[in-house]
Amino acid sequence: MASDFYEILGIAWDASPEDIRSAYFQAARLYHPDANPSPTAHERFMKIQEAYAVLSIPQKRKDYDAQLPAEARVSPIRVSIQYSRSAVQAIEEPQLIYTLLEFAGTQDLDPAQIPPTVYCLVIDRSTSMAGQRMDMVKSNLMHFIRQLRPQDLIIIVTFSDRAEVVVPLSRVSDANRVDQEISMISTGGGTEIFHGLEAGMNLLRVSRIGRSQRTLILLTDGHTYGDEDSCFELARAAGLEGISIHGIGLGSDWNDEFLDKVSSLAGGSATFVSQPKDLRRFFEIQARNSSVLYSRNLRFEYNCDDGVELRYGYRLAPDTSTLTIENPLVFGNLFYGKPLRVLLEFKIGPLSEDQLFLRLAEGKLWVDLTAHNSTAPQKMTFRLNRPVSQMMENEMPNSALVDALARLTVYRMQEKAKQELVDGNIESASRHLQHLATHLLAAGDRELAHAVLIEAEHIRQSRRFSQDGGKKIKYGTRSLIHFDELELDL
Repeated sequence: MASDFYEILGIAWDASPEDIRSAYFQAARLYHPDANPSPTAHERFMKIQEAYAVLSIPQKRKDYDAQLPAEARVSPIRVSIQYSRSAVQAIEEPQLIYTLLEFAGTQDLDPAQIPPTVYCLVIDRSTSMAGQRMDMVKSNLMHFIRQLRPQDLIIIVTFSDRAEVVVPLSRVSDANRVDQEISMISTGGGTEIFHGLEAGMNLLRVSRIGRSQRTLILLTDGHTYGDEDSCFELARAAGLEGISIHGIGLGSDWNDEFLDKVSSLAGGSATFVSQPKDLRRFFEIQARNSSVLYSRNLRFEYNCDDGVELRYGYRLAPDTSTLTIENPLVFGNLFYGKPLRVLLEFKIGPLSEDQLFLRLAEGKLWVDLTAHNSTAPQKMTFRLNRPVSQMMENEMPNSALVDALARLTVYRMQEKAKQELVDGNIESASRHLQHLATHLLAAGDRELAHAVLIEAEHIRQSRRFSQDGGKKIKYGTRSLIHFDELELDL
């Protein structure tokens, strides 16, 4: 067909009549010859008019849809978008706008078609892991392997100041042999995470079987020094290759910012393990997810209008994690029956009175379906935009977005306190923690509120977070954000 009317209006094939009207009015305002003197604006405006004339009339739309190829009528992902404002205001001061995104699979595929998962466990075996810590890892790892599907595969790499392949690619059904190899892991040496990550990534790259899923799980209890940037580059490559990385920090002496970034770049999340039950719960979730993965590492390759900055991103569900703001932006894995929810914060610079339309972010959404014949990811056009208005009316955002922002605000209070501490503002950092404790008490979380108040006093005395207290607050408030159970009215 000469023109794709859905593409012209920037909407999905299954868009509602309201979606069509909204997209038309936004596009028409942007390209109307009276508002846009560009030589190509008139031609574009005529195409917009033509598309709306067909798609806005049910019978014409039905006839048009019947002419589309079958693949054009099936969108692998349904995207729902809620904005904090219906329009942005033409003012000279900076302003913020938030978008709440929900991604869900549209294809009702048989879970039995989901290919096997290859898990690569990259385990820190440095001296500090000796004793109970390594025993905890070994026992939980053996338990994890027995929860996986018979078709799944396992690789185990250990590292200190060098990497060693303990278990090469092996079937889960060979669990007894794998248990023997795990039990023989010994500790010693320093912590150089890049060696372990590199060895694990290389093994996953050569161990792909058909459309198999690939997940790397990094377990460490310490810091790495001098190889952080190399680890980040590996994580970026993993995200683009559809390999998820999940970081597990054991105890309190590990770099949470480092582990968060490595995991985020590859669509995963970091987990704080302070006791054995935390590690067992993580492995149980991983085992369940291996059989319900719909799309690997959903990612967004985008451009923004001048004056628009994507400042912050957070994955709210199915797990919680700060997103690393890079291009492409990796949202993470999408599972069957578990929507992927993301909150984005945009900062908008001064807007002129003659500006009619603002592109927050526009580009391609890369969808890599697990149970699909094609080996290449699919691309979907994806747009986030708002009209520009001279007048602003008081309006209440969608309740789900308000709730998401409220939960995220609690988490960002501890982020703000950490930044204040870095800047040397000790009293301000302490006040932010006291405000955080007040919110937690109001929410009924007395244990975490008590930990926050203790940390506020610790900051005053030592001018820094304690190793254990800082992580407990960070990951404790992060757990409060998770709202898989919330029904979104999008």
